[in-house]
Amino acid sequence: MVRDTRKNNLLKLINELGGKGQHSDFCEKIRDYWELTEEEKRNEKKLFHHVASIEQALKASELLELQGRIWRITEKGKEHLSSMGYKPNIPTIVPQPPPITVDLPLCKQLLESQRNSDDSTMFEKAIADAFNSLGLPAKHIGGKDEPDILIGNYKVILDGKSTREGIITSEPAIGFERLERYKDKYNASHIGVVGPGFSEGYVRETAKKRGIVLIETEAICRILQNHSVYPYEPNRIVEILFNSGKVVITPKNILPSTIDQEKLIGIVAKILSDIKLTRKNSFSSRELHIAYSWQSLNFESDEIENALKFLSVAPFSILQKQNDEYTLTGDIDSLLKKIGL
Repeated sequence: MVRDTRKNNLLKLINELGGKGQHSDFCEKIRDYWELTEEEKRNEKKLFHHVASIEQALKASELLELQGRIWRITEKGKEHLSSMGYKPNIPTIVPQPPPITVDLPLCKQLLESQRNSDDSTMFEKAIADAFNSLGLPAKHIGGKDEPDILIGNYKVILDGKSTREGIITSEPAIGFERLERYKDKYNASHIGVVGPGFSEGYVRETAKKRGIVLIETEAICRILQNHSVYPYEPNRIVEILFNSGKVVITPKNILPSTIDQEKLIGIVAKILSDIKLTRKNSFSSRELHIAYSWQSLNFESDEIENALKFLSVAPFSILQKQNDEYTLTGDIDSLLKKIGL
């Protein structure tokens, strides 16, 4: 009965968001609609996946449908809402991103050191530490005729610009020609300048002409904040920062990390459903890829492998891998009950 109540309350939430929304929208507001367990209050990842499991259950009941990355209430779902006394199609409430928090130590270091123009090295090291924590191996170099930070595996050069005033106002302060020399020296694909803010006019125009991205410090904090809830893939971070076509990256330009997981959630739900149905205790990603190809499901082999790895680590840990084979760590019904599914 608890699961039925959660399904109805998630439908109510989506209804109040205008009848549609993304998984991240629901996770942000679900606390106002569900009575959370103590574990869910402590573990955001577990709550994240409990929401996902209810989404899939509503989809299986044809009360919700997934179009791209947007969940929508179906006609059947609207009828179900009406039967409960709720009217569908209330005007959309657009959820606002949470404010930048200084609760994260790395974010605090970034925000404090970005205004310390007396010791720019502190800001440079904070940037390197931030990217290392995001899975992008950043090396702090600094010094004469060298970039501040090199992320060699991804061919990225970063330059940190701290200023007491809180905004970079001149081209010499950035040193565009120097950055281009670094790009040639290290055969870099991307150059980013990280700072508290960048003035309109020549600074932005020159950055655009030279293909250099200006990144506000708070945008890095937004990535750290999202990453702490659900990790980004490193490639996705590079894509957000350098492949958006924007000259200046602000917190508003940072997409939630949860968007990256919509398809993963679908694959995980399919795998769990098939395990329960077939009662198989072990299988390989290749075996699943072949089976899903026959079913005309658009799941790539690496996506299936990522889903299996996901189920192999905390807080789930229902699979263990040996060589290329994944094996259940216990009885499937008990395991699903343990993780609240």
